[in-house]
Amino acid sequence: MQIDFIKSGYRTSGGSLTEPFRYFGRIISDRFKEQGIEFPFKEIEIILALFSNKPKGKDKEIYNDWFNKLPRYYRGKNILTVTLPVFETEKSLEDIFELIYRGFEIIFAKKKKDDLYDTEKVKQILSLLKTELQNTDLVKLSEQYESLFYQEALKRRIDERQERENRTIENKKLIRDLRFYYHFMNIGYRYFTPYDNNFCDQILNKLRDRKFKLPDYTHLYITVSDSFENALYHTTRSENWFVCGIAVLKDYMDYPKKNEAEKKKIVFDLIREGLNDIAKIDKLDMQTLNQVLDEVESEI
Repeated sequence: MQIDFIKSGYRTSGGSLTEPFRYFGRIISDRFKEQGIEFPFKEIEIILALFSNKPKGKDKEIYNDWFNKLPRYYRGKNILTVTLPVFETEKSLEDIFELIYRGFEIIFAKKKKDDLYDTEKVKQILSLLKTELQNTDLVKLSEQYESLFYQEALKRRIDERQERENRTIENKKLIRDLRFYYHFMNIGYRYFTPYDNNFCDQILNKLRDRKFKLPDYTHLYITVSDSFENALYHTTRSENWFVCGIAVLKDYMDYPKKNEAEKKKIVFDLIREGLNDIAKIDKLDMQTLNQVLDEVESEI
């Protein structure tokens, strides 16, 4: 079972617990699993609604009315959500466990007759975990879980690529979009502008002219980073209408020092690398793809 702590404020949502508490949902979930605790739902969300003074006028009345009705409980088929009113950002282990206890007390109060988990055992596990964590280097523990999450994400991405490679499916969808994304440490927006957008537009138009077909998606995204693993980590596929191709640029810090011709070549080669990565996995028309790429490259 998955446990998530989600931050929510006025007109904002998302985020998680602050460091070094970021992975506490996973830590608790792992402990429940170790102790044989099984809940009748796949996921628990504890949403922390931090009170805001930003709303004004009528918005403030509406917001205050909503906030004053918290906590809120929702139980679906596979997910249970508890929204808690919060007035201060968590700063200590004591703060975190106060929120955890509040959330689970509400869950216990709404327990159904056919729910088989033992509330007293759950309370005991949480209490023992709190005591254990008081004597733990939480920063080091967070780093360990960050590494674990990274490796698990890589495995999921590799499995997804293998699944695509092993399948047999007809290419029948016309390509609709081609985009270029990159993930480098301390590198901001428009690092490869204008060449990334220009080349993507040129290649896309030529592929569409040739009725280039894809299997069950329509958008191609190129994901670039300083290593294959880092690029792969960022190829999160949240929807089925796009896939990501991987390209690697190790010496990315040298890019601004290049002249314009060199920059064009670097960006074009990254796009070619990413597109061929997709084409190889999904058995696309490599001949047509590389004919188009050769045409665009000859015009550089």
